[in-house]
Amino acid sequence: MVSELSDKSYAFRLCDSLGKSLTSISPIHGYEKFPLVSLEKAVESLEWIVPRVQHMVHTVRFNCKNPPDNLTPDESAAIMLYTLPWQPEKESFYSILNSTLRAEDQTNLKSWFWYLKLSTTALSKLPSQRQFLYRGIKKNPIGDYPQGKTFFWWSFTSCTDSIDVLKSELFLGKTGKRTIFTIDACTGKDIQKHSMVKTENEVLLLPGCQFRVIGTLDVGNDLNMIQIQEIDSQCAVSTSNKTLPPSLPIKAHNFQSYHNVTLEQIIQNCQSRKLNLSGQQLNDEDMGIVSNQGIIDKQCKILDLMSTELTPRGVSILSDAIYNSQYLEELNISHNNISDSGVKHLVSVINSSALKRIDLSENDISDEGAGYLAEMFRTNVKLVQLSLAENRIGNTGVKVLADALNHGNVALEVLNLSANTDINDDSIDTLVDMIKQNQSLKKLDLRHCDLTEDCERELQTAAKSRKKFQLWLSHVM
Repeated sequence: MVSELSDKSYAFRLCDSLGKSLTSISPIHGYEKFPLVSLEKAVESLEWIVPRVQHMVHTVRFNCKNPPDNLTPDESAAIMLYTLPWQPEKESFYSILNSTLRAEDQTNLKSWFWYLKLSTTALSKLPSQRQFLYRGIKKNPIGDYPQGKTFFWWSFTSCTDSIDVLKSELFLGKTGKRTIFTIDACTGKDIQKHSMVKTENEVLLLPGCQFRVIGTLDVGNDLNMIQIQEIDSQCAVSTSNKTLPPSLPIKAHNFQSYHNVTLEQIIQNCQSRKLNLSGQQLNDEDMGIVSNQGIIDKQCKILDLMSTELTPRGVSILSDAIYNSQYLEELNISHNNISDSGVKHLVSVINSSALKRIDLSENDISDEGAGYLAEMFRTNVKLVQLSLAENRIGNTGVKVLADALNHGNVALEVLNLSANTDINDDSIDTLVDMIKQNQSLKKLDLRHCDLTEDCERELQTAAKSRKKFQLWLSHVM
């Protein structure tokens, strides 16, 4: 029963209403001048606002002993109070706090200043790191988030670092109107060690964070995705380490204490602009060496990481170096297991890079990953070749890719979708339209998909209507 209540409370925080993204609310200030007091003292002014608040404090006190991260018991308990499961949910500490922060009338906000001082002091002791976070809502507000829009979230914003969490029935589920926010965040605070729900990786964004909309995507089946990026804001609730680092710093990952002599020797001995590391057994820390010594110092033009046991985290590390590289034009990370989350890291930097050719073959990429790539294609003007062979992309993924390529993309010339066995005859109209409409596309590989001969003949007819268009199929030549 307790576990079920905790799960529901966590789900409520991840999927509650975000309120209006108003710009007219005054930035929160004044609380920082208050002295630090005990948690019991900090909530005295809230006794008329939060029912049974002292009982809540007693509960978290019982669960907060010897806190980690150099936090005092009062500081750790202040964070734990925010995560305390409570029924009814509308009377939870979290719910009342965030409703107050989101309100245009901030008359009651001063009563929270003692608590805000204690909780933000606690959060300032937790490290901030750049990472992709997710949260969701059971509605479709996509029209309120046009590309390029900047906006604020005025409450504490609970997020997760795993998109799979949101897909469960307890959170967003798989039916009805749903929207997932993909957040490129720099100031998130991992509060798992100080939470009442220690089984979940809850990351907290502070009130007043400002964001820019990077793009939106209609995934289908009433599911939408909105990609946003945190930008520096003078309105954010302050902590001692609030200032954002530059977006995607090139050497954000510090692996100076880690060495792989063999890898470093291979990079040092490389005399050309092509760095071939295929088949090497590399780990995430090795990606720091590849980034700093290969991409940045060697300024390699071609990087081959085929079959190197590359992970999503490894892609995230590489992405930092790829972001502003003026030299890296070709990237082969095929035959790894970067999955959809790795694709998400990569697409966030492709449009700011010099990349022209990417091989993502055999990486356990599904329609979700295809969706991330499709959103990138809507604004990309450099990428001319992409291989997605031997993945798990199906008809839905083909549709979102084709839609993006047919509406605005004028760069991609070669697309390899071979051996995606979930692509079948249901994609025929989509594929025919892509062949006919996308004039930049010159080569398309659909071998070893689940296409019948009749379907392949129809595709071949469409291909013949294009001068010098090359189409590879399994049955029809």
